[in-house]
Amino acid sequence: MPMFIDPNARVAVSDGRNTVFIKAKMDAGTRAAVEDAMRPTGGEVVEDIVIRGLGSYRLALLVHNVVAWEGPDFEGVPCTRANLLRVDPTEPIWAEVADQIGIRNKPRVSPDPNLATPTGGSADGA
Repeated sequence: MPMFIDPNARVAVSDGRNTVFIKAKMDAGTRAAVEDAMRPTGGEVVEDIVIRGLGSYRLALLVHNVVAWEGPDFEGVPCTRANLLRVDPTEPIWAEVADQIGIRNKPRVSPDPNLATPTGGSADGA
């Protein structure tokens, strides 16, 4: 079902020692939660989402996409929002986790219907 995302599908990201499990793809609810985390607080009305900062966006992605973890460095530490807020962002596994979330949720590019379909008959394909 390409129009629907399996909420239980997850992907493992490992550094060879520890593994972090992320959602295979954000569904509409998860994407909205990440976007809401980036909106100004205090009841301000804005037309566009205001990104407070790259660090805030990355943290919102982690909080809403990391679903589990395992490995010796996670022993006895449950995968909770509070513990996600405590991770050391300089550990390489977190950069890889954030990169994988970005790769898996990259917007699809729709072909421009106004472009000529390349036929290969000329240098520019038109």
